[in-house]
Amino acid sequence: MGAKQRITRQETLQLATINNARLIGDEKRKGSIEPGKLADVVVLSEHILTCPEPRIRDAEVLMAIVGGRVVHQAPAC
Repeated sequence: MGAKQRITRQETLQLATINNARLIGDEKRKGSIEPGKLADVVVLSEHILTCPEPRIRDAEVLMAIVGGRVVHQAPAC
């Protein structure tokens, strides 16, 4: 594979969220943040759609929310 097969950051995010939910036939409950859908969310230390590409790899999970409950929270600096 080469540069012509590369996908964008936005496409990568969509593959991991809404497109994955569609693939398993569960897009009415998962895959996007909307009222009535499950709210599993991660908060990262970097804005992965706009930060310099090398910083994506080092992005830290600051908070994870699963089923509306905080299941991980990084210690405050």
